Amino acid sequence: MSVLLRNNVRVLGNEKADETLVFAHGFGNDQQAWAEVVPAFLDDYRIVLFDYVGANKQTVPYFNPRKYRKLQSFADDILDIIEELSLENITFIGHSVGGMSGILAAIQEPAWFSRLVLLNASPRYVNGDDYYGGFSQEVLNELFTQMESNFYAWASGFAPTIMANPDRPQLASAYAQTLSAMRPDVALSIAKMIFQSDHRTDVERVRHPTLLIQAKDDVAVPMEVCYYLEKHIPNAELSIIDTQGHHPHISDADKVIKAIKPFINLN
Repeated sequence: MSVLLRNNVRVLGNEKADETLVFAHGFGNDQQAWAEVVPAFLDDYRIVLFDYVGANKQTVPYFNPRKYRKLQSFADDILDIIEELSLENITFIGHSVGGMSGILAAIQEPAWFSRLVLLNASPRYVNGDDYYGGFSQEVLNELFTQMESNFYAWASGFAPTIMANPDRPQLASAYAQTLSAMRPDVALSIAKMIFQSDHRTDVERVRHPTLLIQAKDDVAVPMEVCYYLEKHIPNAELSIIDTQGHHPHISDADKVIKAIKPFINLN
């Protein structure tokens, strides 16, 4: 099996660049989620884009629910890509669960990475003692039930809530389409893995300079989560951007670019 085929890998940008930016998407997206961000970096960096296994029809043939029941398997795929392309001096830019899988990869092979950028990422979504992740277990159980009973109706309702920006309904419509491109059983399996995971102890093991970019208004990842990450990742800095929704790289790409550029130029 080709790693590059499995993850639908594309390499763009400046092939002579000393630094590589690896972009990782979140749940319900694929690499096209970065379409408005990537052009700002093409001249100065090598760019690597990929799809997580199960994200779309190209990658779903490689999905095995036993393998991908833990986020570490997605992190292992990232390391496979890096090794296959012989990459070094990597800035990993990950959205949501894509950022958390990048953390696991960087912990495992720290020398391969220079810095991390986490966009609206969360180490745990379920509320607990002295921790607010944004979801009760009851709410998540209902979400899983809806996904299982009528996946496409669920996707149509979930997309506007997560995307926000009601004045631009085309954004939610586009997200509903990428969500619906997932095979329902695969989407449910991945969603359960993501929402039930707990990587709070892992984030404390990161030693790379890390930029946390957080939207002010995100129903999936409340502000309490970004403050938690800022406190528990040793070399973290926080950039709060004035945006709505869980996908600021799609809804407000210019603000995300503006946050990333100084960080990767100075560190």
